[in-house]
Amino acid sequence: CVMKKILSLISAAAVVAASLFISACGSATVEYTVSEDGTHYIISGVSGNKSSLAVYDIPATFDDGEHGELPVTEIGESAFMGCSLAKVTIPDSITYIGDLAFAYNYIYDLVLPESLEYIGYGAFAYSSAVEELVIPASVTQLGPFAFAYCGKLSKVEVLAQVDTIYIGTFRGIVANDTSGVYYDTNLTEVRFPATLKNLHRDALADNFITDIYFAGTAAQWQEVEIFYAEERLPEDGEEDEEPEVVTVCLDEEEKIEYFSIEGLTVHCSDADLTYSGGNIQGLPLQ
Repeated sequence: CVMKKILSLISAAAVVAASLFISACGSATVEYTVSEDGTHYIISGVSGNKSSLAVYDIPATFDDGEHGELPVTEIGESAFMGCSLAKVTIPDSITYIGDLAFAYNYIYDLVLPESLEYIGYGAFAYSSAVEELVIPASVTQLGPFAFAYCGKLSKVEVLAQVDTIYIGTFRGIVANDTSGVYYDTNLTEVRFPATLKNLHRDALADNFITDIYFAGTAAQWQEVEIFYAEERLPEDGEEDEEPEVVTVCLDEEEKIEYFSIEGLTVHCSDADLTYSGGNIQGLPLQ
């Protein structure tokens, strides 16, 4: 695709209101907005025939003819949602990918830049063609459902030094056909950093995980909390009071049962652990 400036389409009012620039790619247009402080551009959306946008190279810098050449650092909320992207190049200038930014696409070769710091809620959900994924060490926030329902995803490596993996982050797919429920998922291998402290019980739900690789020790792995949230009425409250959301952590027996999945091994830096019969096998001697 050839990017073409269409300055004539931007009225003075639009520039004042949104500082918006539109670049054309076939019959789809990728929209750029200048940040409030005027220091960078944000990709704010795609208009026109979104299904025609199959390949896109995000530029590291941009010039709308009004504010000069500035870095492109953010991909906004829902910016590319529902396009037909099979390939996208994300430059090292990008630090922020917003909620649902690439949801419902067909990206097959996803390379996240080392500059990236934030991945929002459902950012790549239903990216149905991506097979392997590396989340770089630069990422400090990995949102819920960020890579949920990616049916061909088989391996995930989390290099990001995060302490929490939230609900549905790598959730698989359960579908229904005339014969009943079946799983449409390929995720078997996940690698977590030694910084992991909290893992939502549904972070890896609806997958057939065979190997979890944990960069820390077996003792550190045993300290990882498996948690979920639920609504509860205050014990001394009235019936019409709003429920409060509380975090619940599985106890030791529940954790062992949670990981007691046939064929699953947790590989730590000093031991390989298996869970069965209410016990953990493979713990190193203290």
